[in-house]
Amino acid sequence: MKKQNHPNVIWIFGDQHRGQALSCMGNTNLRTPHIDKMAETGVNFTRAVSGSPLCSPFRGSLLSGLYPHQCVPGHDCAMADGIVTLGDVLQVAGYSTAYFGKWHVDGLENRGGVSREAFQTVSKPRRRGFDTWLGYENNNSPWDCWLHGHRDDGTDVPHYLLDGYETDCLTELLLEHVDRKAQQERPFFAVLSVQPPHAPYVAPEEWMQRHSAEDVQLRPNVPPVESYREERKADLAGYYSMIENLDWNVGRVIDRLVDLDIYKNTVVIFFSDHGDMHGSQGRIYKCTPWEESIRIPFIVSGGYSELSRGQKTDCLINHIDMAPTTLGLCGVSVPENMTGFDYSCVIRGEAVEHVPDSAFLQLVDPGWGDVGYAVDRDRPWRGIVTRDGWKFAALEHQPWVMYNLNEDPYETINLVFDFRFAEKRKELQMLLEQWIARTGDEFILPEPITGTYLKHHGLREISD
Repeated sequence: MKKQNHPNVIWIFGDQHRGQALSCMGNTNLRTPHIDKMAETGVNFTRAVSGSPLCSPFRGSLLSGLYPHQCVPGHDCAMADGIVTLGDVLQVAGYSTAYFGKWHVDGLENRGGVSREAFQTVSKPRRRGFDTWLGYENNNSPWDCWLHGHRDDGTDVPHYLLDGYETDCLTELLLEHVDRKAQQERPFFAVLSVQPPHAPYVAPEEWMQRHSAEDVQLRPNVPPVESYREERKADLAGYYSMIENLDWNVGRVIDRLVDLDIYKNTVVIFFSDHGDMHGSQGRIYKCTPWEESIRIPFIVSGGYSELSRGQKTDCLINHIDMAPTTLGLCGVSVPENMTGFDYSCVIRGEAVEHVPDSAFLQLVDPGWGDVGYAVDRDRPWRGIVTRDGWKFAALEHQPWVMYNLNEDPYETINLVFDFRFAEKRKELQMLLEQWIARTGDEFILPEPITGTYLKHHGLREISD
């Protein structure tokens, strides 16, 4: 087989898989040997960020390289026609492109009267640059998963029910696709997007048997309310079972690439769209700026010779950086509309003079009124997290949280109203204001802390 000039790339990502939920990140509640091996043999971004910890906004940014306020602002909002996606760019560059699984950027307005998003038909023009597209808009039932779409030979595929557990079946579709592409000279880009470990927290029985609620160790920032802790442990037992099943399927993909002798020219990227609070800070699900919600796995591995090996990096790769970084790894020029940072230089182990020292966080449109509940979202907010370990987030007109993550990784001490840290708050808010202005966002930040304000309250300005 002729050597390709550009590597194959496979994205594998689950939904609501927080970055702390891997054994390579020190979590003793579960074992993820295949993902751990990826980290050992590739590059582990240990502080990767979901800059908008909600499904649709993240996915819009992931595909387009645009921020949510420029693309998909809220839950069940549709990506506008005409937005160029990563699939479009790689198609033009000569890649074969394929997408399998959850989509969730087609919006409720395109539901077409069906009662469940699982049966929503995503029209072919809205499948955004993929030669093969077998997926669904949204579905929270991994044992009742329906796909539709088209294959790269032009064949339309009407809705059909997968005959088993979603993660296993979608992985099988990816493997069949890789089998077909293995002997072709044209490089391929393939995406495996699965709903697990999103609720409901159920996995095949053989995986569920590995975990029991009483054995689960909760994070220290889960409140000491016994009934609440019992509920969270029960959820986490299923959650960890789902992640271990996903890890096993990652191993299946790696093994197949090796068997087909294409591993050496393939990059595999494992990540998630956002985290899951699971009781930390007394919250469940996502949509908040706390660590369990915004931190995600992001591991780049595979056999491609240009990858650095066994590297851990604290670079703050964000959701809008993922498309440019993938293009950089493919040797394809990044379109001007994709304003994120291309971290392929870091992944190759090259010397880099400057990488972003902070990441911009947003919840643009909470959308809870449409969903019908507000357990994990309320009002819009904006925030930043810095590479040197600080976090600041604000509601409109109102400071909200500020943490020193170096000293307080579980975010137990909110410093935002502590005037001993007034100067730091001012510094972080100015940085956030710069992000808002730079990206063309619109958000009304709190009144800044000033010397006049401090003097009025009998306080002094604090120097570093």
